[in-house]
Amino acid sequence: MRKAILVPLLAVFVLALGAGPARAALTIEEFNTTASETRAGGHPDLFTHFKLNRGLNNEVAKNIAFEAPPGLFGNPRVLTECSDLDFAQQQCPPNSQAGLITIRAEYEGNPNYLLGTAPIYTVVPGPEEAARFSFYVPVLDIPIALPVNVRSATDYGLRFTVSGITQAVPLSEADITFWGFPASPLHEMERFPKGTPGNPAGCAELADTSCLTIPTRASVPELPFTGNASICAGPQPTALEVETYQRPGQQVTASSTYPPIHECERQTFVPVAQANLTSSEADSASGLDLEFTIPQAQTHAASPASLKGAELIFPEGLTINPDAADGQRSCSDAQAGFGREIVQGCPDNAKVGTVVLSSESLTGPLFGSIYLGEPLPGEQYRLFLLADGYGLHVKLVGKLIPDPRTGHLRTQFFGLPQLPLERFQMHIFASDRGVFATPTHCAVYAVATHLYPWNTALADQNSKFGISVQSGPGGAACPATVRPFGPKLEAGTSNSRAGSFSSFTLKLDREDGNQYLGELGFVMPPGLTGSLRGIAYCPEAAIAAAAARAGRVEQLFPSCPAASEIGSANVAAGPGSHPFHAVGRMFLAGPYKGAPLSMVAITPALAGPYDYGVVVVRVALRIDSLDAHVTANSDPVPSIIGGIPLRLRSIQVNLERPNFILNPTNCEPMGVASHGTGDQGTVAAFSSFFQAVNCATLAFKPKMTVTQKGGTGRAQDPQLEFHLKTRPGDANVKSVAVTLSKAWAIDQRHLGNLCSEAELVSKKCAGRQAIGKVSVKTPLLDAPLSGPAYAVSGKGGLPRLAFILDGQVSLVPRAKSSSIDGALKTVVPTVPDAPIGDFRLTVFGGKKGYLINTRSLCAHKVVSTIEYVAQSGKKLTQNIKAQAACKKRGSK
Repeated sequence: MRKAILVPLLAVFVLALGAGPARAALTIEEFNTTASETRAGGHPDLFTHFKLNRGLNNEVAKNIAFEAPPGLFGNPRVLTECSDLDFAQQQCPPNSQAGLITIRAEYEGNPNYLLGTAPIYTVVPGPEEAARFSFYVPVLDIPIALPVNVRSATDYGLRFTVSGITQAVPLSEADITFWGFPASPLHEMERFPKGTPGNPAGCAELADTSCLTIPTRASVPELPFTGNASICAGPQPTALEVETYQRPGQQVTASSTYPPIHECERQTFVPVAQANLTSSEADSASGLDLEFTIPQAQTHAASPASLKGAELIFPEGLTINPDAADGQRSCSDAQAGFGREIVQGCPDNAKVGTVVLSSESLTGPLFGSIYLGEPLPGEQYRLFLLADGYGLHVKLVGKLIPDPRTGHLRTQFFGLPQLPLERFQMHIFASDRGVFATPTHCAVYAVATHLYPWNTALADQNSKFGISVQSGPGGAACPATVRPFGPKLEAGTSNSRAGSFSSFTLKLDREDGNQYLGELGFVMPPGLTGSLRGIAYCPEAAIAAAAARAGRVEQLFPSCPAASEIGSANVAAGPGSHPFHAVGRMFLAGPYKGAPLSMVAITPALAGPYDYGVVVVRVALRIDSLDAHVTANSDPVPSIIGGIPLRLRSIQVNLERPNFILNPTNCEPMGVASHGTGDQGTVAAFSSFFQAVNCATLAFKPKMTVTQKGGTGRAQDPQLEFHLKTRPGDANVKSVAVTLSKAWAIDQRHLGNLCSEAELVSKKCAGRQAIGKVSVKTPLLDAPLSGPAYAVSGKGGLPRLAFILDGQVSLVPRAKSSSIDGALKTVVPTVPDAPIGDFRLTVFGGKKGYLINTRSLCAHKVVSTIEYVAQSGKKLTQNIKAQAACKKRGSK
């Protein structure tokens, strides 16, 4: 920064110029830096001395640089800046004099000729300079410039340089003095009046200012020009580097030390921190205005200690906005130029704010930008504060540190430069993608600050201040203690034609200001089902492995096989009108939490430059045993990832695998029902209207046969097989009633091992005598469902029937039996709205047969009546003659 002026400007030496043989070996015989006082933050007169030995071959200095110790600074703003024109005309005012230089050179045959003593002026700096000093070499009247820059790549110490020294008069020795208080009356006999054109101010051929005969007063305030560092430590290194004409690119170097700093306890450290949200609305995206102020007293007292680091602890509820990095890039350390004195080259879409640095030592404020820094292991959320100007390339790193469990947020800025910066002003942009998200309730929240000085002898400063949330989202009234919870559900198929395959979308939305989503469950309408044929399960090992992977790896190489993929998931998180969206894949998986099937949503959590890993959410799919409607119960919705509370706004599931989701063939109005629990415990139910169309256009032609085997005589127990077939594309069966011929009745002798209703519910009648067996080959499954059939005792009347269909899913259709005019009628009142395909029921005969012949089956026709009702409402009646195993007449 233009500030630094300070130090021993050795640069002065510059003046030299001379020629010599190409193989010269110049050395630095003497080099030292001293100060008139060594108090921390004190304002000493600074002295630098060096002497060169040109060597046997008379090597000549071309470029000279002096490296001041870190923390030593200067403030040229306390002087009147000499204009370029005034300096050129040797008219710099006395108020611009910062010190003196005495120069010796090889001149008129004298290798160490005393050219004299001249005033050093502060002049207008160049565009890439922190400061500039100039003087005229006595006797020779050669103008010399000493630009000052800051070592931005390392320790922010000052560098004084002189370049392109001519060879006419080789430099041999220089003494430079910078005054701690240039306007002090102590310098009245060292302060030069203005010179005249062709006659610059100075004392030719004198090692002091004894050529001055009258005092020259300064008309500017007596303010400190120099300042010691804030660290009380041993001697600090200084360095002098000389490049000669004879050896370009090679540096002759000498080192020295600056005196140890003492009396650190005399410094002060009274910084002030303040922050304000750009939004005062609850549960909303927000930027942040953050300011650190370190007052710099301009007196004879020691300057205050510089700010080394700051930590702010934000209140609970103020978190990182999940949407902050969406669409953003990060700036790499190489792009920022860390370790290099270059202008930063961060991409514009990594910018999230602005920074302004102010110092009395600079001509004006230093403006810069704040960028998202490239994440590093253990340092996920970095902010780069980068500002360029006045020869300075300030590069600072801040960190946002959320608690991984709660999101409670801290921010840290450490390693701030040892420069007299008085104000750090940071503005984080305000928008729907602001870096921060506000608390959910109105209140004044406390922000704790911890500010650390470079001077370790001084106490850290801790304080608190408040930030205010004053309204609900969008300016609404402040939320109540228990926030509302009323999610909105939209669900439906893209093609609502009855019995057709279609994609299915379910979307759940939460408004800002509502409770966050917790546990969720959904009940699908009967008949909205899925074809599992040809779909693999994602292996349990793959699901477990996905949760441990990096998000970008999962995005490129999904853990689950493609054969198990059934759709996609889109989760929106963050407050405001443009939440962040994370897109994942949906897969079919096996049994989970007692359910026969499950879905798993595997979502790479990627937001701009941040990779939070993979979010795995499992959904248990339970199939109702009577009508096969699906109930989906999700794992608790993740509330925090990578230390960022998600503030989920919507969850969308798209089941878009071809020929997977099948519409009902019942066109009655229905709905997708849901229930959920908010983060404050409120339970809410919500639903979405659903209805299939064009059911009346569906055909309905089921066909059943009845086959009898053995036991055709009266009082015998026959085996009967009922075989039902349905056609693809027809309306599905809603109910079926079978009225058997009066030739059959229930054999009361074989009802001693009936299953009870309790046994049916608890263990599917295991251990009881089955009356038959049942199987169904539905086109929706790869393998048949099959199992026993049982007679179940009831409260009086005839036994009921239960058909156990186990396999990929489990169904237990029920049937009621009654006697109608002496005929046994069995009704299955509820049949799942799904293609049956091929259904077979075999009723066992023999010694434990369920049915008994009331007459000979071969002597009379045996006709049963089948009554169907379609899901579409159509009805159909069939009279079926049993195919009995009777011998033909004449056969033996």
